[in-house]
Amino acid sequence: MDFMRKAVLAVTLTAGVAGALVLSTLPAQAQPGDRNGNGRTVGNGGGLAVSCGFSHADSADPIVMPGHVGMSHLHEFFGNTTTDENSTGASLLTGSTTCDDRRDLSAYWVPALYQDGVRVAPVGARVRYEGRGGRVTAFPAGFMAVSGRTDQTAAWGCATPGQRPVFGTSAASVPVCSGASQLVAQITFPQCWDGTSLDSANHISHLVFATEFAGQAPVCPADHPVQVPKVVIEVRYPGAATGGAGVTLASGAASTLHADIFEAWTGTSLQDRLGGRGEAGGRVGRGARGAQPAVVAA
Repeated sequence: MDFMRKAVLAVTLTAGVAGALVLSTLPAQAQPGDRNGNGRTVGNGGGLAVSCGFSHADSADPIVMPGHVGMSHLHEFFGNTTTDENSTGASLLTGSTTCDDRRDLSAYWVPALYQDGVRVAPVGARVRYEGRGGRVTAFPAGFMAVSGRTDQTAAWGCATPGQRPVFGTSAASVPVCSGASQLVAQITFPQCWDGTSLDSANHISHLVFATEFAGQAPVCPADHPVQVPKVVIEVRYPGAATGGAGVTLASGAASTLHADIFEAWTGTSLQDRLGGRGEAGGRVGRGARGAQPAVVAA
């Protein structure tokens, strides 16, 4: 009897180990937004984060409506304090910033938020640049993009002090944040760049998401071969923004959540923080606006 029990136990353990080995070899598809992660890119690790205080609100958008005053919906700006409808990569580099890394003179913005019809100014934004290593290329000054408005790229969540936010899976669903928790909006940008455009006609097609599997490096497609940091912006709001169905944006319903980035890190500071030299020899040309100077990547 003891012999039989040992034999059965041995077979059971062998099957269990074999099953575990099979499961461990199956790649798990990563979510593009890595919404509830710890700030690390799946399969690549590392990255950096900057905290940027709220700077100002303005009906300006130097990416979508450059040069036009008051023609945009109301935006909340973080980072560069000089951002307006006439901003360029060169002008941002001469400005100042609310970010804790003073070398980051980039501009970040989102549509204004309203709780039950009353505007609630944000507390600040945390901007993650996910990805580290010699093959991750820093954005050149003047690079711009707009992301969001989809479940893949925009989400809402709540965060208690000292804890990472927990996000939902639908851009249209805003949770109710109670007690000490704060409402947080998250917008994710793709990390594969075409390598030439500072902008594109729709302000996002020059970027696409990589194919990512757990434990493996992201893979960019042939038409967007340059891996850049995956930018994830998290905007926190004070207690007056309680969330739920009462949340709307200057751009419309909660599902229209989006963000703009206008990159302007001084010198090679972003590449230095990311590590490595990125993709050498890539030449950056003019974007859709045709007004940005050409930049040759290191």
